Amino acid sequence: MNTPGRARAVDPGLLVAAGVVCTALIAGYVDALVFSGSPHGHRFGSLVDHHGHAFASLPASRAFKVVAFGYTQCPEICPTTLVKVHRVLDALGPVGNQVTPLFITLDPAHDTPQALELYTAMFDPRIIGITGSTREMRAFASTYGVYPRDEDPTDMHEAISHSSMIYLLGHDNEMLAVYRPALSPQSIASDIGHMVEIATK
Repeated sequence: MNTPGRARAVDPGLLVAAGVVCTALIAGYVDALVFSGSPHGHRFGSLVDHHGHAFASLPASRAFKVVAFGYTQCPEICPTTLVKVHRVLDALGPVGNQVTPLFITLDPAHDTPQALELYTAMFDPRIIGITGSTREMRAFASTYGVYPRDEDPTDMHEAISHSSMIYLLGHDNEMLAVYRPALSPQSIASDIGHMVEIATK
């Protein structure tokens, strides 16, 4: 049973099953989980952004993506994580134009596009909220080792256990790196900038 309000790390079983090789350092920049031969990313399918548009049809869906999983009624983890995402985007400078920041809900029953738009705007208008059906959201999240509890919350303020990691996904949603909560925004931005630079050479 998950403990409400506590973060969960990436499921190591997922990494083993996918044949993922983890290292402690990425290009000498950041203490992060880095993936060589990453699993294929999950397609966005019919997931929508916080404007109600099919996200898969937008150019932003094919950029590098900085991803946080959570929900709008999260009492502590999500606000802290989204503030960090905001600071990462600022630290990226012009390189940030090549990165799409996403907040992917784990509570689609309550997190409507409108709710996500209002919530993400409190942290950074560049962050795009993503939602869909409960089945779709769980399938997407589980691809990256994020497992919310099985039952849907009945109380809007009931806590959902989830990851506090920040994920970097590639153009095809393949997982490139997972950044631990202790890492500074500047360190994460430096690492992401390095990856973008390599990819655009």
